[in-house]
Amino acid sequence: MIQTTVWKILPGHMPHQFSLIVSLVIFDTKHRLTAFDMPLVIGVGMKNYGMPCFFGCALLREENSRSFSWTLKVFLGFMNGKAPQTILTDQNMCLKEAIAMEMPAIKHAFCIWMIVAKFPSWFNANLGERYSVWKAEFYRLYNLESVEDFEQGWRDMVNSFGLHANRHIANLYNSRSLWALPFLRSHFFAGMTTIGQSMVINAFIQRFLSAQTRLAQFVEQVAFAVDFKDQTGEQQTTQQNLQNICLKTGAPMESHAVRILTPFAFSKLQEQLLLAAHYASFPMEDSFLVTYHTKTEGGRKVYWAPKEEIISCSCHQFEFSGILCRHALRVLSTGNCFQIPDMYLPIGWRRISMPSAKPLQSAPNDHAERVQQLQNMVSSLITESAKSKEKLDLAKEQVSILLSRIRAQPISLQGVRDMSTINRNF
Repeated sequence: MIQTTVWKILPGHMPHQFSLIVSLVIFDTKHRLTAFDMPLVIGVGMKNYGMPCFFGCALLREENSRSFSWTLKVFLGFMNGKAPQTILTDQNMCLKEAIAMEMPAIKHAFCIWMIVAKFPSWFNANLGERYSVWKAEFYRLYNLESVEDFEQGWRDMVNSFGLHANRHIANLYNSRSLWALPFLRSHFFAGMTTIGQSMVINAFIQRFLSAQTRLAQFVEQVAFAVDFKDQTGEQQTTQQNLQNICLKTGAPMESHAVRILTPFAFSKLQEQLLLAAHYASFPMEDSFLVTYHTKTEGGRKVYWAPKEEIISCSCHQFEFSGILCRHALRVLSTGNCFQIPDMYLPIGWRRISMPSAKPLQSAPNDHAERVQQLQNMVSSLITESAKSKEKLDLAKEQVSILLSRIRAQPISLQGVRDMSTINRNF
């Protein structure tokens, strides 16, 4: 079985800076490289500035569980054995089986936008003029918070549109725990379940789908397509986002968060702060009931322990996105809390995700960080060398000389200890 993978370390990113990117990974298997007539698995994540991040891709000779298991093992090796919290995929059953085998502890879900893209071919002919009305009802059910409401609403929808015998409806219902938000809100998805996100991801993937030449050139073209555009476009976008930040509420929590969060994450939190002003908070025996100001029924339960600085809401938005919800922020404001507790400003959403400074002699990860720095340099070396045959030949010549010198270097006892520390940390 001839298979090829391209996995890369992002330049300038240390292992502890991958906390958000590694937490959620999307594997897209619907593409094929026509030049090779081989299925292509693409791994994408999200950076803390809200931009897609290319992890790598794999060309498979066969599209089966064995091939996908191999791909996942290579991916885990690249990540030093650190599996993500969540994986989003298309509805590929072979990949589903491989994930259950290789990463049984992670949360696996289906990308909603990949499902919705199939709706016209599935339902247009059957529903005719009612297709738009049905699609709007599907979105409503998809966004519900309660499993019970979803189950009842799904039954009503099937009855109203006469879809009892439709096999696509049956398959969607059988796999509902993998795509419907009422079943997923307690898991981290970093906002990647929104249908609008599909345009961002698809545009990002198109960067390297044009690399359909000879297999020997595929690695270089993918690395160049991704790294070059990352370096030229990402810095401009980041700088522009920083310049566009403005405070809107005057609340101390807003002033606190803007100094810590990336512009992308702060904009999401700011939305919730603005909405929190429209909610009322009522203390109960063991919690708070938070309702919209014009409603006397319903609402969300918020549990807050001020001494421990622990707060949670029944809407599960923080668990789902890493951003505190309007309900929790309303309770914090009511309780005269002027800063958001540190644990609710996740390291993956922060501008600088560096650990606290420590003396070099007491930093057990110092060696690991130097290894990561070398990996980043190697990634940059490959990207730069791939730009021309002359640069590639020079790089191969110099790396060969350097490798010979390094192999001749004796390994000290401290070096053995450092490697042992790396293995334990990873």
